[in-house]
Amino acid sequence: MKNFKNYLAFLSVFALLFTSCSKDEPEVDSTNEKSTLSFGAIVEDLVNNSTNKQFDIGDLPECSNATPSYVEIVLMQGDKYILGEDAPYRVDLVTGQVFTEEDASLELVPGEYSLEHFAVYDAQGDLTWIAPKGGVLAEYVDTPLPLTINLGAGVKKYVDVSVICYDDRDVNQYGYQFFEFNTTKAFEFCFFANYCTPEGKHYPARYSVEFSVDGKVIYEAEENINNVGVNTFGDNYADPICFALPDLARFEDDVEYLDYKVTLLDSDGVYDAQENTVITGSLSRNEVKANFDGNNNVNYEHLRFGCDGEVPANDADDDGVQDANDNCPNMYNPGQEDSDNDGIGNACDNEDNGNGSGNENGTTGNGEDNGVGEGCETAYMVGDNELNELGIYNGNNWGWGLVLDEDAFDNEYYEGDGVWRFPFHAAAGQNDTTKGWEAGHIVITRNGDTLDVDFDLYEGVSLNESHIYVGTNWPEKRAPGQFDLGTDTFTVGSGPLYIIVHAEVCGTNAD
Repeated sequence: MKNFKNYLAFLSVFALLFTSCSKDEPEVDSTNEKSTLSFGAIVEDLVNNSTNKQFDIGDLPECSNATPSYVEIVLMQGDKYILGEDAPYRVDLVTGQVFTEEDASLELVPGEYSLEHFAVYDAQGDLTWIAPKGGVLAEYVDTPLPLTINLGAGVKKYVDVSVICYDDRDVNQYGYQFFEFNTTKAFEFCFFANYCTPEGKHYPARYSVEFSVDGKVIYEAEENINNVGVNTFGDNYADPICFALPDLARFEDDVEYLDYKVTLLDSDGVYDAQENTVITGSLSRNEVKANFDGNNNVNYEHLRFGCDGEVPANDADDDGVQDANDNCPNMYNPGQEDSDNDGIGNACDNEDNGNGSGNENGTTGNGEDNGVGEGCETAYMVGDNELNELGIYNGNNWGWGLVLDEDAFDNEYYEGDGVWRFPFHAAAGQNDTTKGWEAGHIVITRNGDTLDVDFDLYEGVSLNESHIYVGTNWPEKRAPGQFDLGTDTFTVGSGPLYIIVHAEVCGTNAD
């Protein structure tokens, strides 16, 4: 975040007054008399407040000079939404003023309320000020959200709300999730888990959960750990943990866009967790909604670490096959091909299979004569970087990544007019192209801000699944599923591109 220069200009008190309709009414019983709830926004002095804290938030939020135009709030009474259930409730400000237009929805019955969301926007719909409700920045205001409000009968109550300038470069510092700043709906999803030791004893599990969308973490594992304990009967228990997940309209109902990682943790005095025991998965809108039983009841997604004959869900190569059952646990091979039936998958077996070549060959030819192999194998586009040297894959894995930059025009595979044609090798263990066979070519075309990736396979070669990664840097994790963007056309910028093309191909042993 940038340091802001004119911050002190905003340190005055802005009275954003929610006013309701004022009507002449006959005298009524005070127990039925409605009241008006209004708010004043106090812009806190982050500069001075930061000197009194034990920690540093770095550069302070950058303030906008735009004039406030409207506010959005979420108001609750107990577990019932009064305003803002589907989306934060908007109230316009009087033109040129700092108080709201009259709005009958702000006339309320007496009682206790909770302000859960308070944000100020300019005329262009840009968020300018926000009341923190958690995160680091909540420490810098006098009254972070949620704010309890006791509203008496027949009063006009004014409540001061501490707000600070909003800068969207670090949403988490305000205690909000990214989808809470627009009209995106959220739905609830809950996990419950058991853990079974290798000896078969069952325990309620303690675990952490991480959720992400498009690679952006929306729930951190360190902050989302379920509660465990011992009840009055001396029995161990564990609570489920629930999340508000964004219902994003840009994804179709069956597209799995919500990625989770559940990690088994030690439970003090109960069990010691096996190291790196995790369960990963992805959810679609339909899969989340399938856990709803009626309008208000949400069924838990029941996870089992090592129970019912299952092994702990360790999957070192992220190929969907647990390590205990994986014939190449450190090399991506979802099909588990084993041509010589020796228990070692083709992807990592260099032994002779009876046809004069190892399982990684298993072919009638190689990359030099374009011989198509028999059976299904892992394949990668040849590039100028070996994945196991990038820190993405360990030393037992193979595959390449390509950097497409200005030097790529001198690449031997450049055909001119923004077109490259790269070899596509199957079963080339340890990046040795003399092993395995060439399945065809990957044709990359760059035209302005559009990048096309096309598979040009040899006759007799079919494609089971493909995973394409295109980014401005290498992916942070080794996970072939992460490469799958579900498209072969990408919108890109002008800078260097980092590309990985990976697939499972099947050959018919025909040239």
